[in-house]
Amino acid sequence: MNAITERLGRSWELFRRSILVIRDHPKLLVFPALTGLLTTAIALFFLVPVLLAIVLPQWLGGSALSAIPQSLGFIQQQDGANISFQTSPVGMLVLGVVYLVEMFLATFCGVAFNSEILEALGGNPVSIRHGVRVACARWKSILLWSLLAGVVGLIIRALEERLSFVGRWVAGLIGLAWSVAAIFAVPILVREPSTSNPIKILSRSAETIKRTWGETLVGYVGVKGANLLFFLASILFWVAAGAVAYVLSNPWMLAVAGGAWLACLIVYGYLAGIASQVYLCALYVYASEGTVPNAYDESMMGMAWKMKKERALRAG
Repeated sequence: MNAITERLGRSWELFRRSILVIRDHPKLLVFPALTGLLTTAIALFFLVPVLLAIVLPQWLGGSALSAIPQSLGFIQQQDGANISFQTSPVGMLVLGVVYLVEMFLATFCGVAFNSEILEALGGNPVSIRHGVRVACARWKSILLWSLLAGVVGLIIRALEERLSFVGRWVAGLIGLAWSVAAIFAVPILVREPSTSNPIKILSRSAETIKRTWGETLVGYVGVKGANLLFFLASILFWVAAGAVAYVLSNPWMLAVAGGAWLACLIVYGYLAGIASQVYLCALYVYASEGTVPNAYDESMMGMAWKMKKERALRAG
């Protein structure tokens, strides 16, 4: 019980320290929202014309319009009243380009965001314009990494769709291994502009994790562990709201409580996502440069490694 309490306390402290970084640099709050809006707008820009080209011929009719989907690589097949489309190599190319653009934009925004997190951890001011400039200067590396990440993602998805249950389980493990190995890829794109080869970036990320295996897994999950505290607080909140609604004989109190809880959930989820990225960048600085960002301390960065070392000594 003491161990669980200690871990929850540590998770909360890591979350609190990361939130303090966000408080001191509120512009960090803007990046995820801009990323979401930009990627959504680009996806709609590419996908809406394709979807309209497929759907409009069915609505309006006409042989000329019916030829549009085929020209885009989407072959129409009709079985009675049911109409379906098969994707030709040209259609696959269209979808692949859209997917690559989305991957590139996500990585581009991630590099801009992480560059400003690293600036904040170094005690420097945060600027959206500066983050975009950093990402623009690394566009070739971002493109190459997006290609590698996109291909790996497609392979994993294809394995999950085409294999049996055991195969999907294996594909899930491969996906998890990829996610862990590439966890420091974006900070490396920011801090090591001379490294443009995506294989070397993946190798550098894996080497960094290998050097500080305990800190990465335990520490990074530790920030996520604050989710458990939010869950427990939610239970207490709903118990209290239910008691108040029962005492006052007013079921509308539950509706009000639900609205307040939903708002808190959205705000917490948004902050938790940014806080996790802040702590991840702090781990990268600690692992790659051996320095502890001002928002944290040595014991927080090295606790997991020390625990791992002590267990190894006891085992020996």
